Amino acid sequence: MERSIQLCCGLAWLVSFGCSSKSDEASEPAPVKCEAPGYQSNAEPITIEQVQAKFRLPSGEAAAALPVQVCGINLCLNYNASSNGGLNEAPRSSLVRPALKYGDGFDFAELAIPLTDPKPNLGELVAVPLPPFSEGSAFPKNGTLRNGDLTLQLDPHGSFEHDILTYRDDELVFRSVAIPVGDSEQALDPSLRFEIAYGVAPLGTTFCPPAKLSLKNSANWDPGTRVEVFVQGLDVAEKWAPYGEWLQVAEASVSSDGSRIETTNGGIPILSSIALRRK
Repeated sequence: MERSIQLCCGLAWLVSFGCSSKSDEASEPAPVKCEAPGYQSNAEPITIEQVQAKFRLPSGEAAAALPVQVCGINLCLNYNASSNGGLNEAPRSSLVRPALKYGDGFDFAELAIPLTDPKPNLGELVAVPLPPFSEGSAFPKNGTLRNGDLTLQLDPHGSFEHDILTYRDDELVFRSVAIPVGDSEQALDPSLRFEIAYGVAPLGTTFCPPAKLSLKNSANWDPGTRVEVFVQGLDVAEKWAPYGEWLQVAEASVSSDGSRIETTNGGIPILSSIALRRK
C-alpha cells in the first residue's frame, strides 16, 4: 500500500470501515472513501410460530396500527398492531437470526428485539414517536447537523448517503428522540448496561468518515466519565452492523463542565438507534 494512503476510520479496531484518502500537497484533499465492513451469519434458522406483544405510547395510550416487522436476514414479514395496540400473529416461517422490529423510522423510532423462542410473548413495549418532519434539520454538505439533544459533526472533506429508496426528498431531514431505557428492556438488553438511548431518522443514512457525536448529558454523569457508543443493526443487509445486535462504534467522554457527552474516537457510521453506557 502506498505511504500516501492514510487510515481515516478513527476507531478502526471497533469497526473496520476501510476508509482511506490519498494526500496531495498541491491540491485539496481527495474525498475520503469508506467501505462497509459487512457481517455474515452461519446461524441455523428458527421457525417462528407465533409472536405476541402489546404496544403503547409514552403517554400510556395504545399505539394503534403501529408498524411491526418480524424479520430474519432471509425474510421479512410486515404487520400492524391492532386498534388497541395488540399484536398476535403467526408467521410460521423459518427465519435466520429473527428479530421483531417495531416503529418505522418515519413516525416512530425503530428498535429490534432478537427472537430466540418459537412462540415469544414480548409483553408491553413502548413505541416512541419521532418529532414531525417539519421539526427536522436539513442536512448540510458538511458542518453541524443538530436536532433535539443530538449534534452530528460532519467531516469537511467527507460525504453522506441517504436511503432514497425508502425516504422521499421531503422526509430526508435529521430527527431524534430519547428512548426510555427502563421501558425498553426487550430491545435494550439490561446486561448491556445502557443508560442513554435515542431513536433517529432517516434510517440508513451513512457518513464517510463516521460523524462525530455530541449529546446532552441527560444521565448527569460526572465530568470526564468515559463512555462507549453503540448503534443497533436494523438493516437485514448487515452492511454496517450485525442485524438485531448492538455494535460499539465510538468512545466518548463527558465534557469538563458536565453538560455534554462528546465522541473522542470513532463516530456514527450510519443513522440507526443509538445507545450509550459508561465504560
